[in-house]
Amino acid sequence: MNTRTVEQELHELQGVFPSLSTKDFYRLENGNICVRVKYVTTGPFACGTFHVLIEFPHNYPTAPPHAWITQPKIKTRTHHVYRRDEYGHTEICYLRPQKDWHFSYTAYDAAIMIQTWIWAYCRWRKTGSWDWREA
Repeated sequence: MNTRTVEQELHELQGVFPSLSTKDFYRLENGNICVRVKYVTTGPFACGTFHVLIEFPHNYPTAPPHAWITQPKIKTRTHHVYRRDEYGHTEICYLRPQKDWHFSYTAYDAAIMIQTWIWAYCRWRKTGSWDWREA
């Protein structure tokens, strides 16, 4: 994180995940800071709990955070997926970096965009229709 602190991003993320604390943040082997969060889906398209690793790249906030679904395993041929790592975690494409991200956005904005991707995924699983035209 170039210009923002963990405390600033924690404050933003607490708008979506109130129980988050600084203890939930840690540094990856690549030097990036990350935090693990849980999204619980509800409603007619609910499909369980999603464990997500939000990774803040070294050039954040100029570049958006990466979002990795660590659980559940995301189905093969899912829409808007960047890649899978050696552990089977899936990096999702929750935005178009050049069009949908601005350096003034925060972790809160990213968390809401990730939540939208999860909703679209659950709806696709239930209906066969990916009803989110962009990501």
